[in-house]
Amino acid sequence: MGISVKCPNGHEFKVKDKYAGKKGLCPYCPGQVSVRVPDAVSSKELTKAALKVARDQHAGAAAPTASVFDDPDEQSPSASGSLIGSSVIRHNIKCRCGEKVPMWFARCPKCGEFLEH
Repeated sequence: MGISVKCPNGHEFKVKDKYAGKKGLCPYCPGQVSVRVPDAVSSKELTKAALKVARDQHAGAAAPTASVFDDPDEQSPSASGSLIGSSVIRHNIKCRCGEKVPMWFARCPKCGEFLEH
């Protein structure tokens, strides 16, 4: 998704979101452009979600906890089988001397031996 920009000479192009609120040069001419910060209310996704909720409420099918920001296609993390919340990654490894060392250390602080990861 990019931000649409129009230079003073009429050239239209898109720039990355990271350039919001900054100034730059038009890639087609020497004109200077100002990249505006997109308004959250004018967002297409937000508008689409608001219209869906309004239609559902008008039809009487809206759940009492429905929100404009809810995505009906999105599943809950617990139902997806994701392992992000579990501690699958070992954060500590054991040195030969028996000391538990964080995995980002290159040497054991107790004995000074280099660790193998």
